[in-house]
Amino acid sequence: MDYAFIESSEDGLRKRCKIELDAQETTEMIDEIYAFYAAQAGIDCIADQAGSQTQDKLSGDLGERIAVCMANQCVDGIIANEGLPAAMEPVIGEMSELREGAPFSCEATICLKPTPQLTSCDPVRLSMPEFFVSDEMLARNIDAIVEERSRYVDDEDAVVVSDQTTEVITLHTAKSGMEVQALTFDSIVYRTGDGMLPPQIDERLIGMSPGEEERFSFVITSKNFLGLDVDETMDADLRVERIVKKEIPVVDDAWVKENIPGAYDVASFHEMVRANVTMRARADYDKIKGEAAVNALASRLPELQVPEGYYDYARSGLLQNVTAALSRQGMSLEELYAAQGVTEAQFLAQMSHRAQDVVRQGLALDAFALARGVEVDEDDLNLAAAAISPQGRAEARKMLEMNGRSYQLREMAMRSKARGLVMDEAIVQSA
Repeated sequence: MDYAFIESSEDGLRKRCKIELDAQETTEMIDEIYAFYAAQAGIDCIADQAGSQTQDKLSGDLGERIAVCMANQCVDGIIANEGLPAAMEPVIGEMSELREGAPFSCEATICLKPTPQLTSCDPVRLSMPEFFVSDEMLARNIDAIVEERSRYVDDEDAVVVSDQTTEVITLHTAKSGMEVQALTFDSIVYRTGDGMLPPQIDERLIGMSPGEEERFSFVITSKNFLGLDVDETMDADLRVERIVKKEIPVVDDAWVKENIPGAYDVASFHEMVRANVTMRARADYDKIKGEAAVNALASRLPELQVPEGYYDYARSGLLQNVTAALSRQGMSLEELYAAQGVTEAQFLAQMSHRAQDVVRQGLALDAFALARGVEVDEDDLNLAAAAISPQGRAEARKMLEMNGRSYQLREMAMRSKARGLVMDEAIVQSA
């Protein structure tokens, strides 16, 4: 591969380059990328057959996708060769027609990070409490475990449902004659007012007796595909089966042996809980400490003029992470806004503010790594890939390499290593 830089922006944060591949290099890259796409599409083929089979499997824009992928891989190699501090994906410009057995050329603009210097690389000082696990924290976790393993019995003192009772209910809900699965179940334990059901259900429950049934309709407001509020009428059949309460057991050696795997008496149960609580609390403490340490480091940066696009890029990444996390939990962004008590505009403003912090923290870690001569090796890269996909580390690395994003993995590994050093060296002063 031959390349040359043909233009730089006045601030030095953008470099445009011209890239040329000879016919053999082009053919080898096409075959490799075709085979990769074929594997991604679930096609079993050898490299020299991949082109036609993948073209049949994927959409007709495959040629352009291959060309863009080739251009990104070339830029990735330039970034590594030149040691450039890439800030985000390159902007691919003009590309020649992609043909096997013919040369390939393209232009690309590489976006670079500012490289400011810290005023000091001395250990940061943090004002926060020392790590410890209190007896109160331990007791709360033990109580929660015991309560989780408690059984429900009839509450003889409760005659009717109130806002303080727990009951076993059956609910069948339909909309326009079609069952609403999220509001249909048989004999579930429900505590009045816990928010799992619409408030109209709670209103009907209060005052009902065991064995009593209610048939009624109610209206809920939801968003349609245009994001507009629409009212929907629900028809419900509600029955109170029982009013119950939890029977908390006496925690003795016999109960522990029967209910707590891995523990044989009360003392070993408490030690097991202490170990688990300590591990979780340490992880939370280290997360808070790490954030405080990097913030303190970032305060040593000079004032910077960072292009607004860099903040937009960081915000987009944060939003993608939030959306992915919500998807795993079966939640929508609208439900998140409601849970946090914010509007969409307020949430996006929070993301913008967080994006500015992320950019500044990242630049501080870059400056620290450069000043301290931090280097990353294969183990560091593998750890960074595992952070992306714990069960698919090798696949994560391959995906980044094939899409020309190896520089992002190196950045992750470098910043993670720098963060670790900053945390280890931080001086904690009791708050």
